[in-house]
Amino acid sequence: MEPEPSSLPALLGAAHLLALVGYFAAVFHLVRLFNAHRHALTKWEPERGALHTRFASMERRALFGLAWPMLLLLLATGAWMLWLHPGLIKEPFMMVKLGLVALLFGYQLMVHRVQARLNAADLNWSGVRLWVFGHGSTLLLVALVLSMALRDHLGWIWGSIGLLVLGGVIAYLVASMRKDREPSENA
Repeated sequence: MEPEPSSLPALLGAAHLLALVGYFAAVFHLVRLFNAHRHALTKWEPERGALHTRFASMERRALFGLAWPMLLLLLATGAWMLWLHPGLIKEPFMMVKLGLVALLFGYQLMVHRVQARLNAADLNWSGVRLWVFGHGSTLLLVALVLSMALRDHLGWIWGSIGLLVLGGVIAYLVASMRKDREPSENA
């Protein structure tokens, strides 16, 4: 039984949303694995080698079995929906969304690079830097959801200001977290 032509956009929208959820679930999981993997690399052998092998395997499965396929499905369903509704490309919110999707693809390439460097035990990022890197995906998710939810109510300028404020809050949290972790001079 083939779906009716009028239900195709709804099915594409559902597949697009599921791909978005699946992709971000994979990325959130990967960043947690990266933090645990980085911590495992500070252990002594033979525990270090066993943990490194285990984390590399889990990261590879999450990256190639979930993150990349979901991102490609997200891009394919998005392109298909734009093909069905070409007038959307002229809308300002769509320009913002396509810019965010380009950032998302760049972020995925960075995730891939971090995984490759961890696999080679060659990543020298601190725990705080990995934590900030993980929150980059949160910022992108919030931006993508808000760009669609508020596309008719707020201009892109207000959306950009909101993202800058959210980024500032995250930067403040990182700075305060780093300050709490630094040893005091009196100790």
